[in-house]
Amino acid sequence: MRFELNIDYPLEKMERSRKRMAAWLKFRYVDRVPVQYCLAPRYFAPLFNLRYLDLFKDVETQYYWELQFAKYRFENISEDVCTGPVIGVGPYFDNVVPPSGHGGEVGWSDDETPRAIPVIHTVEQMERFEIAKPDTGLRGKAIEWWCKMNDLATQTKVTFNGQAGRVNVGLSVGGLSPHMIAVDLVGEDFYWWILEYPEECHRFLHKITQGEIASEEHARRLVGEPLVGDSFVLAEDSAQIMSPRQFKEFCVPYSRALFDRFGRQDRGVHMCGNSTHLHQVLKDDLKMNMFPYFGYLVPPKVAAANLGGFSRLTGNLNPMLMKDGSYQQVKQAARECIEAIGPCGGFMLADGANVCPGTPLQSFQAIMEAAEEYGMGDGKLPRDGLQ
Repeated sequence: MRFELNIDYPLEKMERSRKRMAAWLKFRYVDRVPVQYCLAPRYFAPLFNLRYLDLFKDVETQYYWELQFAKYRFENISEDVCTGPVIGVGPYFDNVVPPSGHGGEVGWSDDETPRAIPVIHTVEQMERFEIAKPDTGLRGKAIEWWCKMNDLATQTKVTFNGQAGRVNVGLSVGGLSPHMIAVDLVGEDFYWWILEYPEECHRFLHKITQGEIASEEHARRLVGEPLVGDSFVLAEDSAQIMSPRQFKEFCVPYSRALFDRFGRQDRGVHMCGNSTHLHQVLKDDLKMNMFPYFGYLVPPKVAAANLGGFSRLTGNLNPMLMKDGSYQQVKQAARECIEAIGPCGGFMLADGANVCPGTPLQSFQAIMEAAEEYGMGDGKLPRDGLQ
């Protein structure tokens, strides 16, 4: 075998996590709230003295490091991410795949995440924008790497405490809302263009949406998934500074078009920052029923009051506190999240959002300790009947 990896992780622990996640889907709990983090490669790279830019050197390099990151994560970070003897990998280019697929440029640097560079500088350029093909830019590269990673997976032996496992290669070419992509392509000017040139902006957003639908369908054909899906998640990070009225006009119709096609049952919206003023729109207009890794600036009690019992909430510990706070400070913050949101059901304890590089293992330990001590809320949290 070209790659061999043994992971110290017992199957019984996987099964307990699997039950917790199954109960979470039903707004219930087995023995405690589940715990799961938004841990991106930028967190792991410094732990391995890896220059971040080298992660994108070639497909084999990225595949190798994704295996190493998964092994480190399973063995060192207490959470419920491992629910079976499987390592999930896939082509990874941070958040720049969608804008690149629409003709955007990408800025690369040694130790920072790649960033989208605006390429549309006038309304006239925006009007000339054409609907993107589904395999342009980094989307084409992601598809190429996905094919090669599938081949590498056949040359990989994975075991969990000696028990046979496997590598699953996923393909993600989207995940950003049309509005977020528009801001990546235009830059901050798009915020005042929607006020001065609303019709032109609507035409632009419609074209982006059509391109996103075509790209998602193309990826689903390659992977062999149904073209119409039941679960879909979009990031709306660039929208949290908008008013509810602007959000309803320039975000909702285009995200809803994607949800109506790919999220018939579950609709998730990720939003960093303070999204409190948009919760009602997310609930009523987008029919959001998952709020993954929502921003730490939303007080847990507010999230519970606005969305609890309707949306499965994942969050929302301050990542900077996790990085720099004391053990007791992190544990107390985790307890406050559990006590505020846990009784609503469907709560998963996590960061809010994106764990910072340099976050010590003791912070993860403090969070898990809080989950184990307070994760049933003194009997106040809804239990699942299946143990």
